[in-house]
Amino acid sequence: MIGLSKRLVTCLLWAVLGLLVLASTPNILRSAHSKPQTTPTAALPVARFPPPSRPVPLPTLSPVATTGITSTAVLSLDVVPEPVKPVVFPRGAVNIALLGVDTRPSSGGANTDAILIASLNPDPPIITLLAIPRDVLVYIPGQRMAKVNTAFARGWWTFRQTLRYNFGLRVDYYVKANFKGLVRVVDLLDGIEVVSPCPVNHVFPADPYYMPDPENPLVVREAYTNTFTGEVWQAGQLVPTLTIDLPRPGVYRLNGLQTLAYIRARKDIPNGDLDRGRRMQYVLQAIVLRARARGALTLAQLPSLIQQLSADVETNLELDQLLALAQFVAAPTPPTVRVRYFEPVGLTGINLVEVGSALVPNRANIHPYLQRVFAVPRNQQALAGVPMEVRNGTGDAGFGRAAIVRLRELGFDVTDAGDAERVYPHTIVVDRTTTSKGSALHLLKQVGVKEENIKLDPAPEGPRYQIILGQDFEPCYWRSAARQISRDQAAPTPAPTSTLTPP
Repeated sequence: MIGLSKRLVTCLLWAVLGLLVLASTPNILRSAHSKPQTTPTAALPVARFPPPSRPVPLPTLSPVATTGITSTAVLSLDVVPEPVKPVVFPRGAVNIALLGVDTRPSSGGANTDAILIASLNPDPPIITLLAIPRDVLVYIPGQRMAKVNTAFARGWWTFRQTLRYNFGLRVDYYVKANFKGLVRVVDLLDGIEVVSPCPVNHVFPADPYYMPDPENPLVVREAYTNTFTGEVWQAGQLVPTLTIDLPRPGVYRLNGLQTLAYIRARKDIPNGDLDRGRRMQYVLQAIVLRARARGALTLAQLPSLIQQLSADVETNLELDQLLALAQFVAAPTPPTVRVRYFEPVGLTGINLVEVGSALVPNRANIHPYLQRVFAVPRNQQALAGVPMEVRNGTGDAGFGRAAIVRLRELGFDVTDAGDAERVYPHTIVVDRTTTSKGSALHLLKQVGVKEENIKLDPAPEGPRYQIILGQDFEPCYWRSAARQISRDQAAPTPAPTSTLTPP
């Protein structure tokens, strides 16, 4: 992603501000400590965690189902990996972990199923958001290999050291929200409109916190009370279910439970855990837009919202720190917001008996990639996206909005959008660049644009590209990748050419 539009930047700024304000009333929110802290600063000391002096005994497990690792291979968990080189952050940067916690009433678990690292850089004012998949396999310092979503349940100090050891990230503070709070927020707003570039079909228990019986998942094993409605499910009855069905890319109105299911769904969804990070971003944007439309994010109406969410939010930020952060986010010249994902590191899916489904990162790529992610260019122009004008020729307004989301993910700055004069079966791209240097046409192959549908019309001014969305446009990244693989497999293998030896 190269840049974000002003509209998306504004949306994300309100999201960060909303999180900060939700945590800015100590007599309502549960504080994780009572010891006062100073104003946020990059000088916050973080203890160095060198490799242990002696090996930590861990089991060696054979994978029972793998992707990218042969079934006869053994993934060694008894060797402690080397720590990742620390990421150097700009001077004055403050890093906050925004955590969505899966706290089930029946189990008391506290796994962080959503991990978002927000790095706030004061000069130039930039907020970088990094989504870390919950299933990434990491070394828990002093303990064992496990998925990163289990680290926070072992304590804030352990969580900080885990991110420091495995990603080289310095994390200063956290804001933790229970998923139950997400349901409440969406229902308080009378639902949200989510722009979803990919289809989702998911059948889930009417209470997403319900844990089905592994041997008979369709039948209630023992009496259970629905966490959200108070309804009692009797032993022996069929488990009440709800369905979220988003058959094609577009805009969908979701209630609280549907929103939670949309975020958490991963079964039968390609890249299920990685796709969660994207869906969390879409929901966050939808909540903020809906809250702003209803006036729920005004200072006058926030106390009522805070009161209703107080049991579901926790932070170790103090009031003076929150005020400083709120002033930073709400400054007259708002910060630029950049959203990044962890996939470029390189991840291999694997299923281990003691760990479950996990993602094994290419640790050699972690530091170089994250150093680029959190680097801040002094030139603001370096943050700008590729200017593009969009005309929707699909005949479906919701599909057009989903297409724009995907184009922005690819790094295009949609400067103007509107309807085409008719419906187009194929997507047309007008290339107005005057030089091939820095061309972004290769990015459009990821949405199904064919070379024969690219027209040259050089123009020294205005957007570099115009795209007329046709019915063959593919906004869903994983479907586009599957189509490309299918085309590559179907392509004939070129015959070898003879090599002439010069005289």
